[in-house]
Amino acid sequence: MPDTKMPIPPKVVDRLLDLLATDDEFRALFVADRHAALVRAGHELSEEQLRSGSSFACLMVDQLADKEAIAEARDQLRGYLLGAGTHTVVFALDADPVHRVLRAG
Repeated sequence: MPDTKMPIPPKVVDRLLDLLATDDEFRALFVADRHAALVRAGHELSEEQLRSGSSFACLMVDQLADKEAIAEARDQLRGYLLGAGTHTVVFALDADPVHRVLRAG
């Protein structure tokens, strides 16, 4: 299987995590449309990238972790999102306790 992970610039990862840890409106947008959330966080995406259903599969969540959990695990999440892996099965931002998921990965 080819590596479909698209890199997210560090400044976008930082803004994404800041907003996920503080902004309820942004959190709702992220759950509803992660591509639009990335654009709002500063990621410049082409139309093709926006249409790609697998581009940011690593950001898919069933229930987003609460703001406090994301803030507490920010450094771990940042490292994870900037890592070189394929991230095809990721639940790091899911409501399951973030630290436990990151330790298991």
